[in-house]
Amino acid sequence: MTSSTLASLLLILIALATTSTTTHAAATATQDSTQSSSSTTTQTSSSRRERNLDHWDAETLAAYLGMDPITGKPLPTASTGKEGEVLDQYVGHDAAVMFYAQWCPNCHKLAPTWDAIAGLLKAGSKKSNLIMALFDCEKDTTHMKLCSNAGVRHYPTLLFAGSGPIQDTDPVTSAIFGEDKSAGPAGKAKLARTVKFQGEMGYGESIMDWIRAMQGLSTWHKLTESGPLRFVRDGF
Repeated sequence: MTSSTLASLLLILIALATTSTTTHAAATATQDSTQSSSSTTTQTSSSRRERNLDHWDAETLAAYLGMDPITGKPLPTASTGKEGEVLDQYVGHDAAVMFYAQWCPNCHKLAPTWDAIAGLLKAGSKKSNLIMALFDCEKDTTHMKLCSNAGVRHYPTLLFAGSGPIQDTDPVTSAIFGEDKSAGPAGKAKLARTVKFQGEMGYGESIMDWIRAMQGLSTWHKLTESGPLRFVRDGF
């Protein structure tokens, strides 16, 4: 083998090694970028709990309120749904949600009170049978759609989701003022198992009493729907 031939082979081997190294580096960088992006996406879209207060993502809110997490539309109930459809189902415990936006000063003002109430009611514990949560309505378009379909018209809005329907209007005032105004300043709740807080946000005790009262109604519904007092609903 001549020296010129040997030199040519060496140049070919060097070129191949360089190409292989570059390709491997690019593949590794792409893989790392994909893993990083996947990790970031998972972290962004997941719910978390701080002390007694949950921070919800879209899927969690939809599950508790009985909504489609993609379209934001209410899920059909057992009485209205068709075979094969995903139905609205009570998850097993009640939820009180504060809907907010980052820019909202009244939301930042209410947040410490909401957190304190969650601690006093021991939200998130099995004994309390209650989840208290925060939901950022303007985080992205999916969040905005869910909030709109849940009837959120201003910030902050407090919503309770229980085991069954809660009447927030009456026939007389509804006939005079319309259902929305009849419910109160926050308007009528759009979803079957939900009700809005209509009181003054500045009084923490009033908010806590409202949550307790709604839990009482939710418990009564469970007892009369499928519990030991169901004969009351069936008319003895």
